[in-house]
Amino acid sequence: MTSLLLAVLTGVLSVCPQESPEEFSLSLRRERLELVRARYEVASEERRQAALELFKEIRSAANPSGKELAQSSLDLVLRALDPEQGGAESPEQTLASALSIRVIPGAFEARTEGLGEATTVHLVRTRDVAIEGDQVLSLYWLGPAGEELRVRREVMPHAILRAGSLEMFVRPPVSAPGSWRLVCEVGMEERARRGLPVRVDCVSDLKDRRSALADLPAVSMKGETPGEALEALCERGVRHPVLGASALLTIAEGDALGRVKPVVHHGSLELHITPLNDPTGTLVLVGGSTYSPLELAAGAASSAWLSFAESERMRIILLDLPLSEREGGLSLPMRIIELREERPEDEFHLVAFGGVAGFVPSMRVRYPELPLDSVTLVSNSMKRSGRDPRLDIRTMLVECSGESPDPVWSREDGFGHVLIREPFVLSAALVPDLMLTWDMAR
Repeated sequence: MTSLLLAVLTGVLSVCPQESPEEFSLSLRRERLELVRARYEVASEERRQAALELFKEIRSAANPSGKELAQSSLDLVLRALDPEQGGAESPEQTLASALSIRVIPGAFEARTEGLGEATTVHLVRTRDVAIEGDQVLSLYWLGPAGEELRVRREVMPHAILRAGSLEMFVRPPVSAPGSWRLVCEVGMEERARRGLPVRVDCVSDLKDRRSALADLPAVSMKGETPGEALEALCERGVRHPVLGASALLTIAEGDALGRVKPVVHHGSLELHITPLNDPTGTLVLVGGSTYSPLELAAGAASSAWLSFAESERMRIILLDLPLSEREGGLSLPMRIIELREERPEDEFHLVAFGGVAGFVPSMRVRYPELPLDSVTLVSNSMKRSGRDPRLDIRTMLVECSGESPDPVWSREDGFGHVLIREPFVLSAALVPDLMLTWDMAR
């Protein structure tokens, strides 16, 4: 019997959707990176150091001959940060870890009875692994209350597993709104091992609420709006690295997500975080191409920024705007000026990452009237030797990928330079504490 016939009989096909494979690959990479950030925050010092040793091999300004930060590299870092890892992986665990899941649609309707939506689960082997004969693959729904529901168990022929991609077909569980996950298990009984679960939200009135989004005014972000991310998730199974369908839908509808409030200004979407007490200052946070506003506001770094907003009584405005005006649209300098005019009595600060950080000195020259009291610039080890003379305001420069386990500071009047051991992609959660340390050194 051929592999194709076996696939038909088992409800599995050795093909995957052809639309936007690069889009899904990028989504997986961003998702893994956000998981690395979350695990790093709670890891022991021993685990952190093991992960940082792997990051030293990654290409950066400090290590131009290193490797690209690929998904395989991130998987190694995740393994280093996992406190339950130890010794060599079993063949079942190796295969389970190499299988990435894509669920279409990536969310389902809440219901009390009946069959749910026909759901396709695409399993893609993202790296080459040794496969020892046919394998048993199972799919489990993991519920918000800890329940587990097995929905498929199939014997997968070796030839299909070697082909690198397959499909399995399932139905979502009967459920009230909540966050479910789907996980693939390889092997049986005591040899069974699982890969990374993926989030699949159960949402009330999902279809109707998605349709209603079309009647809302169009908004733009330099990257991806919540509505666009929701569409990619539901139609193509492309997950957002931080938010599931329920949260994306909430923000797209214009409602607050916890402390994060979406604000549309001149057609551009902003995210605002306001402290519980009346704010006495404003901080504009711009993540560049590495950190989207949604990742900073709701991802692994968000608790650090929320705490900073409370302790310093700062409203935080997360922007994603072009650096210069285009076709009459809003630019970052223009919006900074407008925000300062809203509360002229407040202190006003700018924190910028990556390419935006590199733009700030020239922005200061082009817009000398720009009302900033201080700037914090986070770079990817650009190895600057001192203060940029174009910055005539209080400035802190954060550089990454240092060797010392503790931040290494150099300070002069109105300028601070700190080198941290973490790579640039892990820096966002550390910046608020560094800013507090810099302020205390005044």
